[in-house]
Parts: sequence; C-alpha cells; structure tokens
Amino acid sequence: MIREFQAADLDQVMNIWLEQNLLVHPFIDPSFFQNNADLVRTILPSSEIYVQDIHGVKGFIGLTDLYISGLFIDSEYQRQGLGSSLIEKAKQVRSVLFLNVYTENEAAVQFYEKHGFVRLEDRINEETHHPEYLMGCKIDHIIKIGQCAL
Repeated sequence: MIREFQAADLDQVMNIWLEQNLLVHPFIDPSFFQNNADLVRTILPSSEIYVQDIHGVKGFIGLTDLYISGLFIDSEYQRQGLGSSLIEKAKQVRSVLFLNVYTENEAAVQFYEKHGFVRLEDRINEETHHPEYLMGCKIDHIIKIGQCAL
C-alpha cells in the first residue's frame, strides 16, 4: 500500500536510503553518504514523500516540487513492482517530473527510461564530481468520461 510519509517512518526510510545508496553507488566513496545522513534526516521530511508500506516501509519516493529527490526500495523487495508503483504515484500528482541519476547507475537509468523518462542533459554532480543525467518526463493526464458521468 502506498501512503503518505509519517514522522514514525523516518528511521526505516533513512535505513533504506543509506543501505541503497551504498549498494547502488559503489563508485562513490561511502563516507559521502554516511557523512550526509544527518543532513538528509533533517531535510527529508520537508519533501513530499510517499512510502510503500508492506508491514513496514519497504520503499519510498521523495518529491520536491517537480523533482524526484529520491526513489529507494529495500533490497529484499526490489524487482517486485514497488518502484514502478511509486513512480506511477508521482505521475498521478505531477504533470512533469525531473530527476538526476548517475550515468554509472545503468540499472536506474534503464528503469527511468522504461517509465517514460528521457535524457535531457549530461551533467557533473557538484558534490561527488561524477557524471549524471538530468532526466524528465511529461505526463498526460487523460480524463475518461463514461456514460454514467453524462
């Protein structure tokens, strides 16, 4: 079930955030994520966050305006559609979405392309100095009106 983030979710969200960043970004010094965890813990609740709750938080997506600030799924629950459902939730509440993804994280790049994101710009991350893509997706919200609505 996807639901809005609650303050009680913070520890689980942060555990997933740190574990997944360390796992999927082996090309970045682990101390970068470890040293930034306290800052992320402080600013994370200011984002619009949706969690995938299956007897506890198993993943989450953070939105800051039109920007996906993070999408992370617990390792045991990956490749089961949780990330896709969180992307779909973001598409329900936004008409345009942007994100940055490290070019070296090829699985994530393919995941976002599968969900309609296109590469808009090549960049260098200012903090890590690793190459990344700015990606974007325009969502067409089509309203279907059936006979009962007439």
